[in-house]
Amino acid sequence: MFELLVNLMLTSLFLKSQASSQITLDNLTRQEYRLPQAEVRKLEYLAPQKDNVSESLGVDVSAQSVLVIDNKTNKVLYEKKSRDVRSIASITKLMTALVFLDYNPGWDSQITIDESDYRDGGIIYLINGEVISVDDVFHASLISSSNEATVALARSTGLSLDEFVQKMNEKAKSLGMNSTIFTDVTGLDNSNKSTATDIVILSKVAFANKYIKNVTSTESYTITVINNGVTRNIKSTDKILNQEFGLGDQKYRVENGKTGYLEMAGYCFTSQVSDGSDRKISVVVLGSSTINSRFADTKSLSYWVFNNYNWQ
Repeated sequence: MFELLVNLMLTSLFLKSQASSQITLDNLTRQEYRLPQAEVRKLEYLAPQKDNVSESLGVDVSAQSVLVIDNKTNKVLYEKKSRDVRSIASITKLMTALVFLDYNPGWDSQITIDESDYRDGGIIYLINGEVISVDDVFHASLISSSNEATVALARSTGLSLDEFVQKMNEKAKSLGMNSTIFTDVTGLDNSNKSTATDIVILSKVAFANKYIKNVTSTESYTITVINNGVTRNIKSTDKILNQEFGLGDQKYRVENGKTGYLEMAGYCFTSQVSDGSDRKISVVVLGSSTINSRFADTKSLSYWVFNNYNWQ
């Protein structure tokens, strides 16, 4: 039921913004799947409203592009250059995971890590010749952002890498990610480009998937190498995953997240944040200045939004 509601949200009309400085994400909507007007009016009623008492215009963040939306109604709560096309680095791996799930050979299937899986850049977690289950490789790709795991994952589907990337672009188009292009499965290629507007679409779809949701909420995981019995612990690149932050009784938590970094992309992070009730927001920051500022930016944006909007 939850996934159905999410799909309805993703294919519904985005609500009109209340301030002229705000935007709506029209490209999230495929026209043939619009909700009935009664449902649209219901969403308008449920959408968070800007607190009239607050005179705050926003929050200062280092990220070059920002978008924050209410998950239930898709209302834009904060944005900064959210339609600028930028390199997105390893956030790419969310799309790789979605396409992999369309061709999953089976979680218990085994993959032998090959020299062809290695890419320059990033920490190596899996060694040439090791036999790993598909399930463990999937975890390594999304938790530790392992590049060799991601390439092996794509290879396990039986598709060539070129075919796999083509499927990624087809899925992006089907989701309405009209400003997005993928050229490799890992995100190491600077030519993997998107916008904060498109990444929020990708994030909502990915984090609504039960497999991706489970893995991206996992702080650490133990991989077992099948052919030698070695175990290896990996940790999430999301350094604020499941950590509470806020002031006083106001506590917020990042429930799911995916990081990315390239020199051209800067430090990137897309996440789903909860205030401990049924209120959840999606936060995308692209091009933050440092490894820690992407998390500080996310915290600041979340705190500002939850304290400057009223939910029904």
